[in-house]
Amino acid sequence: MAANSPHFEGLSGTTTILWGTEGSFGLTGAIVESLAITPKNAGPIGEIEDGNGATLANIMLDDGFDAKATCLFDRSKTWPTLGAAVTLTIPPYNGGLGTVAANTACFVSGNHEINLARKKEATITLNLRYRPGITPA
Repeated sequence: MAANSPHFEGLSGTTTILWGTEGSFGLTGAIVESLAITPKNAGPIGEIEDGNGATLANIMLDDGFDAKATCLFDRSKTWPTLGAAVTLTIPPYNGGLGTVAANTACFVSGNHEINLARKKEATITLNLRYRPGITPA
């Protein structure tokens, strides 16, 4: 590999790039345009120090994520309502090792955003939330 070739340090073995959104949102027949996932806490939230003030460890908290699923709007579909449970099938959102997992404890956490524009497909964006240990009503 050339010295100026872009690469990731620390990766070993075969890596795979996930392509597209197929199968990522559990609403049957929905055409997903995009799915954006944001961790609730994206980085360390604190440090533990020894008696001399040196940092020994960072405190990490994995407590869920928020997501926005944008789909092509279809009048024939019944879209989930506020508080409804939905399923997201995604790679580990925190960058950890593992396989694609179905997050069934996701729920709709805000009003839908409808986007209507001239000469463009109408879209609907659902605001979703996942918190470990909390199940939708």
